[in-house]
Amino acid sequence: MIDYKDIMQLIINQDPKGLEELYDTYGKKFYTYCARNWHLSEDEAWEVIYKTLETLILKLSHYEFESKQHFDNFLYKVLTNFLRQYFRKNRSQSEHEIEYVDLTNSEENTKEIIQHINQVSFADYYRSEYIDSPELLHLNEALDQLDPVDKDILLLRAQNYTYEEISDFLGIENKQLKVTHHRAKKKLIDKLIAKQL
Repeated sequence: MIDYKDIMQLIINQDPKGLEELYDTYGKKFYTYCARNWHLSEDEAWEVIYKTLETLILKLSHYEFESKQHFDNFLYKVLTNFLRQYFRKNRSQSEHEIEYVDLTNSEENTKEIIQHINQVSFADYYRSEYIDSPELLHLNEALDQLDPVDKDILLLRAQNYTYEEISDFLGIENKQLKVTHHRAKKKLIDKLIAKQL
């Protein structure tokens, strides 16, 4: 079995064999994880796995890992993020599915129908507010302008990961990480202030 450092080197060198080795080494493990822990069908699992592998090929060269454990942790965190995105996307699609409502007994169902309409209306309103929010769009643009490691640190801290977890995840010393996080936050704030001017 190929070592994680060899896989990293292939990816850094943009060798197509890097994707092949990543797939051969982790594809079945990812599939088992998706099927057992997240109860995905075979097609759903492979869809998420392919997206994960594509992203890993693009992003892995930006990171350094101290050990195979750090490398594996990173891979599974990326996979888990894609699994969460998959479930968020499918949940929002299922919210728009048409439901059959039996109107034969209209008095009993009136309150239920009104409540359902209100729930759907509020969900649509808040979803459109989120999408149309200029503040969120500016924040996303500013994050995209940051160094990938700075962006990852900020996003992981925003998701309540501890410095120690982020340190393990990104392979950065814990002492250095706090300073890097502070500087990244300042860069982000400066970019947001510059956009307002």
